[in-house]
Amino acid sequence: MSVVDVERHGIVAISEGDHEAAYQAAEWLQSSRSTSATSRSVTPIRMHVEALRRFGGLTPRAVIGGQFVPGPGDRTQISVGVAGFGLFDAEDEPTCPSRLWNQPFTIGLPSEFARPVARALGEGPQLPPGMLTIDRAGFDLMNSSEMIFAQTVSVLQAVLVARLGGEDVDKAAHVVIHTW
Repeated sequence: MSVVDVERHGIVAISEGDHEAAYQAAEWLQSSRSTSATSRSVTPIRMHVEALRRFGGLTPRAVIGGQFVPGPGDRTQISVGVAGFGLFDAEDEPTCPSRLWNQPFTIGLPSEFARPVARALGEGPQLPPGMLTIDRAGFDLMNSSEMIFAQTVSVLQAVLVARLGGEDVDKAAHVVIHTW
């Protein structure tokens, strides 16, 4: 795990491999995006990003992750798992620890956040041809929003592109966080 902190912008924790925020999707939001990007990797990679912003007493935060499997062609297929509960129905759902804050995340991606995540994945850096599956997520009822999920997705895309291209993942994250 690495932590990238850009003063007055935000902080993210980036990890490869599995994450405690795995959830069972009740439905999948599917899309595809044409791409001209290339990859040095032919093996699947799993990454996740936890983001935290600080605005006085506000602490917008989110965690999002998934697996990218490189493939043939000129399109990136995207699948975003939608949790089987709504944002305000999550009181009894499982939690996972935060690496950047003292409160846990509720595991899952309710439709209130899944749709903005799917939209954000259609923008930003192009992934190479293959399949991206978002199946790890965590939110905070009070401190998560469409905006923080979109920002977290932008970092996830940047670090996936960097990792697949053999570039510095932390540097890629730093560039994106600096735009917040």
